[in-house]
Amino acid sequence: MSNDGKNLADIVKNVHRRLRQELYKTGDLESVWINHCRNVPCLKKYASSMHKLATEHWEQLRVSNPATSRINWTWSFLQYYFFSGGLQQHRQKSNSDTEWPKLILNESKVAVLDVGSCYNPFGEYEELDVLSIDLCPALESVYQCDFLNIPLGKTTVIDGQSVLSLATNQFHCIVFSFLLEYFPSPSQRWTCCEKAHLLLLREGILIIITPDSKAAHSNSKVMRSWREALSAIGFKRIKYEKLQHAHCMAFRKNSVESVLKAEDRELLASKMYIPQDFYNPSDSENEEKDEIKFTEAELAEGFTNLPLFDE
Repeated sequence: MSNDGKNLADIVKNVHRRLRQELYKTGDLESVWINHCRNVPCLKKYASSMHKLATEHWEQLRVSNPATSRINWTWSFLQYYFFSGGLQQHRQKSNSDTEWPKLILNESKVAVLDVGSCYNPFGEYEELDVLSIDLCPALESVYQCDFLNIPLGKTTVIDGQSVLSLATNQFHCIVFSFLLEYFPSPSQRWTCCEKAHLLLLREGILIIITPDSKAAHSNSKVMRSWREALSAIGFKRIKYEKLQHAHCMAFRKNSVESVLKAEDRELLASKMYIPQDFYNPSDSENEEKDEIKFTEAELAEGFTNLPLFDE
């Protein structure tokens, strides 16, 4: 990546780091997030940097090396699942006596909610009906929305460029691309995934893409922990692939909403951790160099998650 690209990436990472620093200092997650949402200059700088990084640097890489693109990966999976028999295959694999409801596409389009969308990259696909939302949109094609706190109801309400509420059981696919690591707390990531489960139609798909330039096995323990947490919500991971710079996962909504005890919910939410959660956020060098250590058994388990292995 060019120096300009690295500078833009540093701006993005510094915002994430500052959020973790504030949480580390105060321990007050709610006030940290509220203050962040009110910091308009910071949000606009972040949005501008991410937009430029995505369109001027990642798009070049997408053209020159398509296999590294999270956009290409997502579109390829959606083609397979919704238009090439993937949904039917997974119905057969479920070995369930349940009569699965048939997903009904609106005019043969897949209803997609792209959360934390920088520049509405999926809007280019005619087969998709995309609602792109972001805390601070960089483009008019993206609507303003704090997904963490957005009310859920029977209908999706949009006022001008803002989304005021989202309808449950409405979407065929929800995309969290480079979203969850934005949040400084595992509980916030868990809340986002719980909301995704409520918003998806049964058999709908949650796509989660999280950045990681290390080898596939390096953070396999983290990915396994996420899989366990999401399974408790009612998601089954049906696709995993490690790209050069990201983990790409597809989760299928298999069940209706589960009822969890408060203590179980707290434990499961803690499983949505990232390595940076365990660093002193003032020590940026450790965030770049350290990684979670594994036992030999855990390391061996990680190799079963390489791209050739589907669940």
